Amino acid sequence: MSNYPYGNPAGNYPPPYPIGNSGYPNYPPYSGSQLPPPPIPMYGNNQPFASPYGAAAPYMPGNNNYSTTSYSVNQMPSNLYSYGDGSDYRPPPPSGGQMPSSMLNQPAQQYGGFENLQYQQPYSQETPSSSSGGLYPNLSTPATSPNYAEQGIAPSYQPQHQHQSFYPEQQPSSVLASLEQYQGTVFPASNFNIDADCQALSQAMKGAGTNERALIDIIANRSNAQRQQIKLQYKSMYGVDLIKQIAGELSGNFRETITALFEAPTNFDAWSLNQALNGNKEGTLREILLTRTNSEIRAIVELYRRIYNKDLEKEISNRVRGTDFKRLLVSAIQANRDELSPQQIQQARQMGIESIIDRNRARQDADDLYKAGAGKLGTDEKTFNAIFAQRNYYQLRATFEEYQKKYRQDIAKVIRSEFSGNIRDAYLVLISCIQDRPSFFAERINNAVRGLGTNDSTLIRVIVTRSEIDLAQIKERYQQMYNRSLAQDVRGDTSGDYKRILLSIIK
Repeated sequence: MSNYPYGNPAGNYPPPYPIGNSGYPNYPPYSGSQLPPPPIPMYGNNQPFASPYGAAAPYMPGNNNYSTTSYSVNQMPSNLYSYGDGSDYRPPPPSGGQMPSSMLNQPAQQYGGFENLQYQQPYSQETPSSSSGGLYPNLSTPATSPNYAEQGIAPSYQPQHQHQSFYPEQQPSSVLASLEQYQGTVFPASNFNIDADCQALSQAMKGAGTNERALIDIIANRSNAQRQQIKLQYKSMYGVDLIKQIAGELSGNFRETITALFEAPTNFDAWSLNQALNGNKEGTLREILLTRTNSEIRAIVELYRRIYNKDLEKEISNRVRGTDFKRLLVSAIQANRDELSPQQIQQARQMGIESIIDRNRARQDADDLYKAGAGKLGTDEKTFNAIFAQRNYYQLRATFEEYQKKYRQDIAKVIRSEFSGNIRDAYLVLISCIQDRPSFFAERINNAVRGLGTNDSTLIRVIVTRSEIDLAQIKERYQQMYNRSLAQDVRGDTSGDYKRILLSIIK
């Protein structure tokens, strides 16, 4: 896929996660019978803000270092949309911090393979330390709404080397407007030796046959930023494009996953959107455009224009069916949603989330939503679009709470009764991500692997794009929601080197 484009308890808010990667708010739906949430730990004045590309939480072998609360079966959401049904599910608070990014040279070493004891991994993964990060935590600079019917094999693609990759170091930096902090499963390798990695990759593809396990050991244990360096250095050392060489050596979903890992996140997102628009995959459009930050969407729009010489807004307007769904996506790519400033983030950490909420606006928005939906004959779709597309996630949560208090109805139930089809699913995706984003992606993966066949493109995309963001929490939610591990389901639905590379990412 070359150049693919990839406080305190005030206001009944649960505490933000105390670990690495920032994301979107996690909270349960309002219930008058809920106990107040535990206090949020206070942050000192020297606590760093949530940077969008900071590092994730400390790595522990197997990534089983999360403190989880026991949940009964009836507390767990049975599906993505169950959050709107008054469930008292409350996500477990994990722990963590940030990782430094030292890169010390070491001599070339022999690389090993997945589940093979005779091999040894060349480098250990970096141990993170404690500041919060952003959507792509291991990138030093910036950089998917369920169409649950989407099925099929991940599409192959032709590398587009005539376009310059939008590498992470080229992307603009901004502060992520969120307090929640998550952790991925992939971190930068400590003692990163780029020459040794390039030599090992070349050796693995030398002569007849390919040492796939050596490729997996290197690629699955490097951060995206490190893979970008490897890709550039490989071409400098050998005069060969690494992605083209890999594409010639591998095939199928294994090749798709490897090449996806070698692309910068924005490249992958732009490529995925292009595939979705050409294939009428509305679920992918919702998954990407409704879960990314303003800065990420701006980067995607710009890169889409550079790679495909097309305007993404025009593409959506011409190709997407459904007026209301189209309008919400067009609103999303304006990248104009209200996001918290660094000062607001610090204030919320010191004084509580309620200190940054406009309760009067929340009550007014709740009244407007009622008048536009349940309070009238028919539906004023424009009012729903304006509120859902512009307010920040904390403000929307407060609006949902005020709606529940005054009109005794959950906002998700309102959406189901007022809308249908793609626009209904789009609003439910936004609600689900506001309530608990990792659970949304856990549901997305489950829908990709359950039943007959596997939606490999969705499975690859979610695991790869979340691997440095919140895959650790996605694993936890998956276990809680389906009473089996994510690795167990992936192992049962995939095979061969494709299975090995996914399990190496999941850990």
